[in-house]
This record gives sequence, structure tokens and C-alpha cells, in this order.
Amino acid sequence: MILPKGEKYFMENELKSVNFNDVIDLGNTSNASNHFWRYNEDKILKQLEEYIASTYRQHYVDRTGGGKEQTLDKIKHNRREGFCAGNVTKYIDRYDTKGTPRADLFKVLHYTMLLINHLNLIENK
Repeated sequence: MILPKGEKYFMENELKSVNFNDVIDLGNTSNASNHFWRYNEDKILKQLEEYIASTYRQHYVDRTGGGKEQTLDKIKHNRREGFCAGNVTKYIDRYDTKGTPRADLFKVLHYTMLLINHLNLIENK
């Protein structure tokens, strides 16, 4: 699968400002510029980083009173694991049926990272 340059991604009825400028050939198993990555993981990680950065500018950031609080910050600590795990399940279940498969898979990865962070906080206490 090849993604066109500058493809914009639609996520849940609104255009997000995540543009990916590299052409990515997901079928390519060799990468001349980097022998470590075999399946363009470096480019996909860059896209994931751009997606996650964009979430801090989206509608679910509470900006009242000048704050930059995320929804996750408002959830009681003992309920965050279920919130993140539930969202991983939700987005993986629907990724190929709602018309935004790539966006939903990025959400799966993001919520998985948030879940790992939550577990790290628990383990370090």
C-alpha cells in the first residue's frame, strides 16, 4: 500500500492538521537509508509522533481558565487503566469499519502508550 504525499486524515467528522509528507511503501522490505528498519517503522513512528502532538491541540483539551488539561487528567487515577484499555478495544474493533482505519490505529497506539505510562506510574510507586 502506498500513501500519497500530503494525504490529510479525517478523524470523526473533522479534519485534523496531521499531514504526512513522505511517501510510504508499506510493502517495501528494504530501506537503503536505514538498515535497522525493515518495514518503514521509522516513518510510521514519525507519523505517530505527529498524530500524538496534534491531539494536544484538539477539542478534548480543556482550555477554560487558560488550562491545558487533557480528558485523561480529569479521570480518577484508579479508573484510568480501564479508560485507556476500553479505548484500545473500541478503536481496534472499529478500525476497519468506520472509514478512518489509519486514524483509529494511531488512536490504538496512543491509548496503548497512555496505558503503559499508567502502569509505569503504578509500578514505580
